[in-house]
Amino acid sequence: MTVRSGDPGSRTRSGEGEPDSATGGAQPATPVRWGVHVWWAALVAGAAGALAVLLFMPHGREIGAAWELPVKLLVFACLACGIALFPWPSRVPHWVLYAPFAFFAGYLFPRISGFYFLDGERADADSFYTHLYLLLYPGLVLTAAAAYRLGGGTPGRCLKVVFTGIAVIFSGFLDLMWFVVNPVDIPPEIDAPHINLITGGPISFGATVVFALAHVPFVVAFNLLPLDRWLGRLLGTGRSGA
Repeated sequence: MTVRSGDPGSRTRSGEGEPDSATGGAQPATPVRWGVHVWWAALVAGAAGALAVLLFMPHGREIGAAWELPVKLLVFACLACGIALFPWPSRVPHWVLYAPFAFFAGYLFPRISGFYFLDGERADADSFYTHLYLLLYPGLVLTAAAAYRLGGGTPGRCLKVVFTGIAVIFSGFLDLMWFVVNPVDIPPEIDAPHINLITGGPISFGATVVFALAHVPFVVAFNLLPLDRWLGRLLGTGRSGA
């Protein structure tokens, strides 16, 4: 067990193939001057980007231009990196995680339920989509990642939590399960904008199953990557293997 450099008071295993310093198999990573600033720069960029997305980009279900989805994913990635690379998780009091509860219970859930009770004509369908899929689900993923990081999780594994959470929803799993758990007939085709962007148009239910399963190897491969070792070498915040 070691105290990780740049993470005072947080005792974790070296993990992911990185030799423990107790065995003499690792040397401190070379400090990188800009490495200590990456976390807050990513967090600021992500917050500014999220504000820009909410204020200036279309909020509909349909993807109007091919660049829209990559931009939103880039903003989300910045927020995820800011959380994963936060250098002092042990110094943050546990009550900081109460803030997401206030956001979910004080705004998102009342707003989403309001669409059900107040928008019987579905006039605000695009706004409903925005709150459910662009705010609620990403918010849950980032909250889980923040809880893991503040609980002593390593940056690399924190990023794996985020990647897996986002891969699940973009894989088509949610689109498939919508027709499984709801009392509706299985359609011959599934029309999901994020899938259409890759396939060029709606695909059959069976093809969507294949599309979803095709994501499994990528998720497994990403979770096997030695991200903590790579981040330590790149940013000079950890220990690099021999």
